[in-house]
Amino acid sequence: MKYLLAILFFGTLVAIYIVLYLMNKKTPKPEGCEDLKADCDGCKDYACTNNPSHNQVKGE
Repeated sequence: MKYLLAILFFGTLVAIYIVLYLMNKKTPKPEGCEDLKADCDGCKDYACTNNPSHNQVKGE
């Protein structure tokens, strides 16, 4: 019985996550925020999505 409750609990959490994720993707961006870019030249943090190396094509 404990295992069934645990499976149902985590299944519910996953279902809630999926529903909220899909609802978020359907939400339109506010007017004026469609194509925002940061005004920085980038830093040493490659994980930053504003790092200019993410916009470069390989081989250039």
